Amino acid sequence: MQKIFYDTRMLDKAARDAYGLTEDIMMENAAAALERQGSEHFFSPDKKYINRPAVLILAGGGNNGADGYALARRIVQHKIDVAVCQVYEPKSEMCVLQADRAKKAGVIFINPYDLDEWIERASFDLRVVYDCVFGSGFHGRLDAMAAAVIASANKIEGAYKIACDIPTGCGGAKDCSQVQNEASDSCADSNRTQDQEAAAENLGHANNSFQDREAAASTDCKPTNDFGIAWNCSKAKEAAAFRADTTVTMGALKLALYSDAAKDACGKIVVADLGVSRSNFESAASAVCSPANDSGTDKDSSQNQKAGREQKASQAQKAAAALPCAQLLEPTDARLPLREKKQNSHKGTYGHTAIFAGTKPGAAVIAGHAALKFGNGLVSLVPVAGKINFENVADFELMVADTVPKNATALVAGPGLGRPDDFGLAGNCPQDQKAAGSFGLASASSIDKNYPQAKEAAASNDSSLATVFGALKSSAMPAVLDADIFYWPQIKDVLAAKKNVVLTPHPKEFAALLKNLGLGDYTVAQVVERRLELAKDFCAAFPSATLLLKGANVLIASKLQGEEEPRVYINALGTSSLAKGGSGDVLAGMIAALLAQGCLPLEAAVTASIAHASASHAFDGKDYALTPFGLMEAI
Repeated sequence: MQKIFYDTRMLDKAARDAYGLTEDIMMENAAAALERQGSEHFFSPDKKYINRPAVLILAGGGNNGADGYALARRIVQHKIDVAVCQVYEPKSEMCVLQADRAKKAGVIFINPYDLDEWIERASFDLRVVYDCVFGSGFHGRLDAMAAAVIASANKIEGAYKIACDIPTGCGGAKDCSQVQNEASDSCADSNRTQDQEAAAENLGHANNSFQDREAAASTDCKPTNDFGIAWNCSKAKEAAAFRADTTVTMGALKLALYSDAAKDACGKIVVADLGVSRSNFESAASAVCSPANDSGTDKDSSQNQKAGREQKASQAQKAAAALPCAQLLEPTDARLPLREKKQNSHKGTYGHTAIFAGTKPGAAVIAGHAALKFGNGLVSLVPVAGKINFENVADFELMVADTVPKNATALVAGPGLGRPDDFGLAGNCPQDQKAAGSFGLASASSIDKNYPQAKEAAASNDSSLATVFGALKSSAMPAVLDADIFYWPQIKDVLAAKKNVVLTPHPKEFAALLKNLGLGDYTVAQVVERRLELAKDFCAAFPSATLLLKGANVLIASKLQGEEEPRVYINALGTSSLAKGGSGDVLAGMIAALLAQGCLPLEAAVTASIAHASASHAFDGKDYALTPFGLMEAI
């Protein structure tokens, strides 16, 4: 596992203080790391050029831009044409210094208005593009100038692209998706935000005032070709974020690198040492987290006492910022259910998973096969929506039982279960909830909004939602809750009663779950933007549950007994080939298989998630061709 931090600027300062480093030393190490990542791409394999190899560096006016100028000075010595596009004039002390050094070394400076022309002229020789505009300290949205420059850079073909610290357009402590959405709308909003004003004041700009840029961006979103840059909405949308092949992040991993939106922007992520090892850089925060030395404080002075309290509060805030907020999972973190040490065993040794099968039984079948594939000795399907004919959807590997088998060791509820609407019930209506809890369930086609008729039609069924929710609440067996079950209000009672449970929603299902739990009414976009915060809110309300929130990067959170904060893990191993109906059912079955074999919920969620994502890489076929059963074969 690797540590992930909200923001590493506090670690930068701590490392300088702890190891006697200077900004100059750390910046030189950052530039060296950027140079190493690009060096194998500087020269064309066929050695054919119109002039000679060219490298483009996009530079901001702060210390991220300073890294870019230091990089330019280093690589210009390799008989490479190096051009720095000054997206903003050097503003910070280090940026001014590094820009002066780069100029003296022979680096070419160009302004953003000449960028498209320079790209066209150098396109054949252009080998590498570096993004050094904004680092993790930038929050808010890109202004029109930066958006247009990033859009132009993203259109460059054939050049290897490297981002410094974090791709421009991905916010720092904010989730990248929010920044990207804001950036794409920048032309539609002509009002200056505090973030835009701060960028203009602190970073400066070359050959164009902030007001002019803003006016150009907000003029009916029409193109302006006076300077070779089209200031229009489509350009800003293209510039959601710099799309890097590799991101060289400085010192330690940042949370913003692992938002869903950052998945397509970051490429491969490499951590650069800044003069000390990564472990020393991360551990330097211990000094920040140490209690404040309040010796010499006059205990009788209320003013000093107030100052002391404020100092301690500030110290606590710094400590929280300096500590890791999550752990990045790696393939070696999985604890697979291998059987080498259990030769004297039988099928009952490896657990029995019972899966409730509802209106869409195929989902339960997929989950059942995945549970068998991941080590279960036995799997049973328990019909919920009446007597279901499984002849066409299940083969002889899976058993079918009218009720939960007595020897079952784990439950799965949700895949294909059906939502309230599927049964003619409106999930937010109290009468509907009561009916859903007491009436037996028939198929969706046999229930309508007429409750007496619905009750009569449903009475003939042996299984009901009352049975499902009753089994979940009363049984001591661990359970996996997935998919449709999050749309039922009874989920709140289940979570209040059950401790050993793993929930596996995607963002839309998580929004429905939060609403049913009374934890807030959120859109899907808000869930994606605030997923860590909302996951922690869920863990605080239901500390006995383990949450696995699906997405381009999977988030797993659980509050263990005796710990103040929930443990948070991020799995970034998955690929887009998993974006296929049934992939989530496979994951639910895999988690259940581990629970049935005795794994703890958090351990089961972590291991199954890693194995599930890794299987998407192991699939021997085109990425679009991966099916749930193909995924199982690759496990």
